[in-house]
Amino acid sequence: MTRDLETMCGIFAAVSDKPVAHILLEGLKRLEYRGYDSAGIAMLDDHKLKRVCAVGKVTELESRMDSEAFPGCIGIAHTRWATHGSPSEANSHPHMADGVAVVHNGIVENHGELRRRLKRQGCSFLSETDSEVIPWLISRAVAGGAGAANAVRSLSDDLEGSYAVAVLTEADGDVLHAKRHGSPLVAALGPLGGYLSSDISALAGFADEAIVLDDGDQVELRRDAIAVFDKSGRAVTRPRMTVEAVGNDFDKGGYPHYMLKEIHDQPGVARAIESRYDAGDFIAEQVTLDFNRIDRIRMIACGTSYYACQVARRWFAEVAGLSADVELASEHRYEPVVADGLREAAILVSQSGETADTLASLDKLKGLRVPTVGIVNQQGSTLAREADFFLPLLAGKEIGVASTKAFLAQLLVLARLVAHAADQRGHRAAAKRLRTALVAAPKAIEAALHNESAIVAVAESLAKAQSALFVGRGALYPLAMEGALKLKEISYIHAEGFAAGELKHGPIALVDDKTPIVALAPSGDLFPKLASNLREIAARNGRIILLGDRKALLALSDIASASLTLPSCDELIQPIVAAVPLQFLAYYVAVARGLDIDRPRNLAKSVTVE
Repeated sequence: MTRDLETMCGIFAAVSDKPVAHILLEGLKRLEYRGYDSAGIAMLDDHKLKRVCAVGKVTELESRMDSEAFPGCIGIAHTRWATHGSPSEANSHPHMADGVAVVHNGIVENHGELRRRLKRQGCSFLSETDSEVIPWLISRAVAGGAGAANAVRSLSDDLEGSYAVAVLTEADGDVLHAKRHGSPLVAALGPLGGYLSSDISALAGFADEAIVLDDGDQVELRRDAIAVFDKSGRAVTRPRMTVEAVGNDFDKGGYPHYMLKEIHDQPGVARAIESRYDAGDFIAEQVTLDFNRIDRIRMIACGTSYYACQVARRWFAEVAGLSADVELASEHRYEPVVADGLREAAILVSQSGETADTLASLDKLKGLRVPTVGIVNQQGSTLAREADFFLPLLAGKEIGVASTKAFLAQLLVLARLVAHAADQRGHRAAAKRLRTALVAAPKAIEAALHNESAIVAVAESLAKAQSALFVGRGALYPLAMEGALKLKEISYIHAEGFAAGELKHGPIALVDDKTPIVALAPSGDLFPKLASNLREIAARNGRIILLGDRKALLALSDIASASLTLPSCDELIQPIVAAVPLQFLAYYVAVARGLDIDRPRNLAKSVTVE
């Protein structure tokens, strides 16, 4: 299974007996959160293809369409994240060639060779993209006598890399053709017609169920029928998944940005997880592993999910007495395997469940016959379907690119999995302590939200900085790295997170009176050590922003330039509660700098490009 490359682009397509332009635009708006730099639509009007594209937001495309008539009842649409070629109208999808229009997610690795071959055959190219070879391949096949479906099927003979494509042709104008190889794609029927989407959540309100295509699948979609064929061309029936209602997830709910709304969503997320996971034996029903027969946990993730796993690594050791390693998926997929005889299980954590590196690691682990647990927010995603066991995050749709409520949900679900493992391994007292602490988590998260106004003033001063340092010890060291990541992601201020005890081994050279140091310093067993580290910083004129409970703030009041109160709670859940002020801090720094918070530059939500 090829999972080498993945893009963040979005596909939406519709076929109906009524005009679909407004449906295509709505689908694109629902895919905006994935990240993009241009958007476009192609439709059939009186049996002729018509294309319109725009650089920038979907609203730019919408304004252009307002000035022209688009009465077609079938069309394809796309939001593009530039990989080959800069953002421009010429490089925007859909791409067209002699009666064929195509939108494409993925990367064609052999596009150079294909482009040279097609040029020799008389094809002319208007863009710099790898994707433009696809409509020409289909067009040449149709010109040679192949029907549209067979022309799309033949793509697998030519393309190397990953792709999901939706195809519209003048020759077969009542049918949307699509094919998937490595990149996600779903198909659905609703009361008004048929739909294709790269994200099942974008179908909410259009269809109640969707078919998640397997790798190699091809679809012929009409307004009242879906035909699915596997990679050998045989008609197949794929299971249908419920398209969950998104409620107010696509509505900012009166907040100026999705990120702020999603920070405030977190007590509700905590209660949703509590309701599902703490009723009966939910984890035991979903994950039938015997942790008493496992010697080591291998945790695989990227970005923010990686820091959640770093916290859980300590929980596994402290609460369950179980060794755990955490690896970046982008590194793990290429690492040599050393057989040391230990019995392993792997936990793969992802918000989207479509991250290319994480899925490549999943393939590798399955090849080694290591049992896998997927912890995912998107329940219809590839990771959720292909891991041996699946635990849902229940965070709801997360629109903001910088993860907030999904990160907190990862910590809450991982903590419950740790408690389950601890019970199986006979560490019942430790498991009970963790569960008791988790019961108190929703109220502690709410209490942390109440400190929002105090953070605004601190953020305004931090917004003037060129660089910032975050420090913590124990389970709060990963939170220091996560806090630095959040600040980098949306404020574009250089930031780094360090284990406070490592400052004297090099990083303390960065301390001066201009660089703020955000210190995660709640009282607890490691507080005396951390206090000594912070006094070393203060002695070098460091500007310390202190996050701690009242006891900790009182003890260090003489060296703090600013103090932010954390609610008192069990040390085990301090990382969960501390996430909230770090999210607020990054958010309000970005506000003070006047930046596009929900769509920061160069970043996208769902997946990675290797």
